Formats: sequence, C-alpha cells, structure tokens
Amino acid sequence: MKKLIENIIVFIVIMFLITSVMGFVLDRPVLISYAYSESMTPTINKGDLFFINPLSKGGEVGDIIVFHRRDGWTVHRIFAVTDEGYITKGDNNVATDQQDGAYPPVNREDIIGKVMAVGNHPLVIRGGGALIESARSKLTNIYAVAVILLLGAFLTFSGGNNRRGHGRKKRFLKLSMRTVYAVVSVGIVAGFIFVTVASWGTLAFTYSSTLASGQMEGWYLPGSTFEKNLSIENRAIYPFHYFIGTKSVRVTILNEKQFKIDGKGSHEVLMKVSVPEDTKIYREEIEVRSYPAILPGRLVAAMYKINPYLPLIPYTLELAAILLALYYMADIGQGEVIRIRIRRRSLLSKIAGDG
Repeated sequence: MKKLIENIIVFIVIMFLITSVMGFVLDRPVLISYAYSESMTPTINKGDLFFINPLSKGGEVGDIIVFHRRDGWTVHRIFAVTDEGYITKGDNNVATDQQDGAYPPVNREDIIGKVMAVGNHPLVIRGGGALIESARSKLTNIYAVAVILLLGAFLTFSGGNNRRGHGRKKRFLKLSMRTVYAVVSVGIVAGFIFVTVASWGTLAFTYSSTLASGQMEGWYLPGSTFEKNLSIENRAIYPFHYFIGTKSVRVTILNEKQFKIDGKGSHEVLMKVSVPEDTKIYREEIEVRSYPAILPGRLVAAMYKINPYLPLIPYTLELAAILLALYYMADIGQGEVIRIRIRRRSLLSKIAGDG
C-alpha cells in the first residue's frame, strides 16, 4: 500500500513537472491556470485556480472555455454558437465579449481546452491562483521552473531504506549519488535556460513628431520618414543566432531579421520609421532574442517561427543527453552520499497505515 501511494505521488509530481515546463515553453496554460480578473465571479473568482481539459477544443452553450484573444488568455463561458464562431461572456459581465465588435467570435483553433467540471460546477481551488501569483511576484518563470524541476528530480530519484536491527525497524533517508547528480543536472539545465532567456531584451529609441523639425536631433516633421541604425553586440566569446522583430506599425526593419554574430562581434540593424501625424514624443522598441550557435540556424529559425521558446527544447535535450552520457560513462550512480536516520514515523507511513 505504501509503495502504491509513493508511486501515485511520484506520478503526480512528474505530470505537474511536465505540464509546468510545457506551459513555460509554449507560453500558454496546459492543465491548470487561474483567473486574473473578476469577470467570471462568482463561478470563478479572481485568484481561483481551475483545471483544464486540453482534449476538449470546442464546447456547447454554457461550457466554460479557455481561449486566446488579442490581449491574452481568457476564461469565459460560451454564450452562443454562430457560423463565425463562439460568442463568449464572463458571468460577471453585462455584455458579451463580441458586443459592438470589441472582439471577434472565438475560433475553434483559439481554444486550448474546457474547464473541468462536476455537473455544472467547475473544479476550482479557491485562492490557489493567488498563492501562485504571490510566488511569481518573487520568482521569475525561470526560477519557478527550476524549483519544480529540482523538486521533481528529488522526489523521483531519492529513496528511503528500511532496515531492521535489534528487533526494531529503523528508517533512513538516503541521498544517493544519482539523486545528487540528478539535482545538479537539473540545476545546469535550468541555469542554461535562465541565462539564455535572461539575455533576451529590447533595443529602444525615442523621437519627436514636431513642427520644429531639425532644430534638435530626433525631431521630425509629422508624416515624414527617417532611417535609424541600431547596433547589436554579442558580448560573449561564443557565436549566437539572433532574431529581431517589432510590434510597431511605424517601424520597418530594412535588413535581415535573422543573423549570426560571432563572439565579441556586432551587427547593425537598419530601420525606416514613419513619423505619426500627432505631435508628441514616441518610443519604439526592437525585440532581440538570441540562442547559442551550437545548433543549425535553419533548425532554430524554423522552431522560432512557431514560438520563440520552442528552440529551447532541442537545446535542453542536447544538454540533457550530454549529462546522461556522462552519468553512464563515469558510473556516477553508485554509492550513498548522505544517510539520515528518521526516528519518527513519516506522514506517508501514517497514511498507509504502516506499523
């Protein structure tokens, strides 16, 4: 019985581990999420955690679905089904999301799942999301993933050992070499992901739309255009693949958006800027993401087009394969490192009813 409960706990941890990492990589909810607003109150209050059935991509009137719209992920109820798509509405909202053209009807491909429910009551953990949000205010996504990975590695690879002596059962907590290696390996992988994502950023510049064009640098006539150069530097000694882009309709990148910069090298980005008619100061940003040039640029580019986080998967797999090969080549999994005697019965033993 105890072994069964341990296996169930390990399975739950591994599933939570996998879905958490998937959610981070894909930048989307997978099996769990929480409400960011009060639009679904009182069914799902702000800060409530809810569970998602990812196999259900559609629904009927009355179902609560999780979908993407232009301002992010949303959980709302299906109000009506039309030929154009689903009409949705928050239980606490007066109008539907689509009233007066505020949002287009929700397409099936925009839906990632339906909120799990028992009867007509969704499965929620009241305030569970608020705890996650509190943790996220202190941890970046990368740190959160690292903590989950470390916890999963520890629970999966560590084990206790019961031995008998002098007629009494003695309990020990063992940290084997493979446990330590697993935790260290997870730290290396998480550290690599953190360093890679932390290197992402933006290049920004400002300019003014003004009738006093030319009197100061960065002042331009409303409705005019100008060209701007920005320099991207690779401060590392190893080459990186770079990808740039902009969400501003006022900025057009004139040269390539994907390129490789050698160690300690740089690259000039040439842009054309269309100055708006409204006279004020504007700020433009160029998104910059980089990946170590240890994988072919075409492979990284193909995955980047799907999602910027997706190229991290082959990098992680490659690093994990190297660590796994080292584990077997060096025969690291032998021997105990720490052996601690536990005098009190564990909570798991009490639940299992083990003497």
